Amino acid sequence: MKQESLRKFIGGMAKTELHLHLLGAIPPATLWTLILLFLSLLTTLSAQERMIQLSPELQIREIEKNSYLITHSFPWPANSLLLILEEPHALLIDTPYTPEATGQVLDWLQEQFGPGLDITAINTGFHIDNLGGNKALLERGIPIYGSELTAELLDRKGSDTMSKLSLWLRGRENEKYLKVYTDFDFFKPNRLFDIHEEQKLTLGSTDIIIHYPGPTHTYDNLVVYIPGKKLLFGGCMILSSQTNKPGFIEDGNLYEWQKSLVNLKNRFTDARIVIPGHGDPGSPNLIDHTEKVLRDSNKQGE
Repeated sequence: MKQESLRKFIGGMAKTELHLHLLGAIPPATLWTLILLFLSLLTTLSAQERMIQLSPELQIREIEKNSYLITHSFPWPANSLLLILEEPHALLIDTPYTPEATGQVLDWLQEQFGPGLDITAINTGFHIDNLGGNKALLERGIPIYGSELTAELLDRKGSDTMSKLSLWLRGRENEKYLKVYTDFDFFKPNRLFDIHEEQKLTLGSTDIIIHYPGPTHTYDNLVVYIPGKKLLFGGCMILSSQTNKPGFIEDGNLYEWQKSLVNLKNRFTDARIVIPGHGDPGSPNLIDHTEKVLRDSNKQGE
């Protein structure tokens, strides 16, 4: 059923129920329950309408006003976050896997909000799903914040990590991805800082906190917190509710990861939305879920 038809159907049902109520056929409590169900369904339809498909592999979803979740499946779905802040500022946390996909996001951003946006970017780690699109950002003069450790790890381990990931891309169905990943050219962030010194940026009237809770999925995994929105981008240190395994951990530390999660909870006690590196956003319960997955994984390894 098309959305417009469904809306007409819901509208007709609502009018019918209201008429029945006026006739005394439906108790008020039941009527209110039906109305709330209708409103919930309409909200779901509105969310679907805010899904933008830039390509078969790249989509943008508005998770709340001016907050856009970017998901690039190349081939593994990975999240970036785009925030439209006080004019003319925008913040991009992590990039899609490739400069091409990142360029598509920037083009869409310009089409939607005009060419005058002042964009700032943050890399939360040295893996390709954190900074694979940096080339496109640098070509457009966009400053990219990242830690000195991220730049160091990119030099020291970037090629080796890509070789290991490429082993997961065997088979003809993955030839497209393997071709891109072979001899991939990385570009470092150009606004470097000491990872142990928490950073506070202010864009317009919006404060942004860049925090290092300790070793996790990688030794350089940062998180980004926006106090005004109570929104925490946890990146790959946070696992989605659909995930029951830690994933690729050869560049991280499973045991320290659990301690870092405790540090994270203690640092941002009022977080409302938590965004993982892969999968759907959720509540701070995702931090507890990640702890459980790691505990179970550590027990299996004993």
